[in-house]
Amino acid sequence: LRYLAQAFFWLWRWPRDIPVLLFSNPPILCWLGWLMRGLRGQRYAVMVHDIYPDILVRVASFSERHPLIRVWRWLNRRAYQRARVVMTLGRHMAENLERQFDVRETLAGRVEVVYPWVDTERIHPLPKEENWFAREHDQVGKLTVMYSGNMGLGHDIETVLAAAEQLQDTRDIHFMFIGAGPKWQLVRDAIQTRCLLNVTLLPWQPEEALPFVLAAADIGIVSLESTMTGLAIPSKTVYMMAAGSALLGLSQPDSDIHHMIASHGCGYNVALGDVAGIMMAIVGFEKDDQLLEACRHRSRQAAEQVFSRDGEINRVWDLLRLR
Repeated sequence: LRYLAQAFFWLWRWPRDIPVLLFSNPPILCWLGWLMRGLRGQRYAVMVHDIYPDILVRVASFSERHPLIRVWRWLNRRAYQRARVVMTLGRHMAENLERQFDVRETLAGRVEVVYPWVDTERIHPLPKEENWFAREHDQVGKLTVMYSGNMGLGHDIETVLAAAEQLQDTRDIHFMFIGAGPKWQLVRDAIQTRCLLNVTLLPWQPEEALPFVLAAADIGIVSLESTMTGLAIPSKTVYMMAAGSALLGLSQPDSDIHHMIASHGCGYNVALGDVAGIMMAIVGFEKDDQLLEACRHRSRQAAEQVFSRDGEINRVWDLLRLR
């Protein structure tokens, strides 16, 4: 709310004929567009990264009848319907949003899908021998399985840790967990109590190190709990693809993650909680270099052709220029 107030006064100083693109960070920011539309006739569009208050209802067990949720949905409906266009990151997310307001009220007439984008020039494959991060953490000559990003309540970290424990005697396979969040401590406790020498846990790395961190991964883990299906897409998915990692997805069959991996043939989809499935996929990659390289190549190709920053920004620009 404090940010919303600050953004209001900042935006008020801008000419009203400049359209505004509002991202859902914080998730109530779309309300500002509705307010500015009413006060000064300013045009706006909304990009929804995470669907609230649905996440609070599913993850934090808020009731749909809770006053906060009812007011939130009421304000969202008005903000979405007065927007020129509402955009989101995947088709399942779009279907979810379209049930929450009358899309015919928007100029676009539907929720548009604009996939997460990545700077494919900055994030790209790099041989481990030339990668200081891989050398520093002794990953040269090993199959590196990496989870990098937010370790939140909506991510299945436990299944990956169970697989790491089962594979701890396989010296050529190493797991890396990098980031922060509620489940970071869970990983740390597992390493200590189970003596997992094949697991490395690191905090968030400096921004300038990101290209080298991601390029150290042979296999990138992306996961989304069933409660989060249709509400979010981890941005790490396209970043891992740009770095040329094969993907291992843990999600529901009707999730956008599952669809992305299957449609681009860049890895395996495994059911949530399926420890044996994760192990089979990882060992399969470790034994079949050609399969691993094929999936890595298709990941990078998809990042360049579908998820590149320049292409997706041009699409957003075209949507903002709707007449």
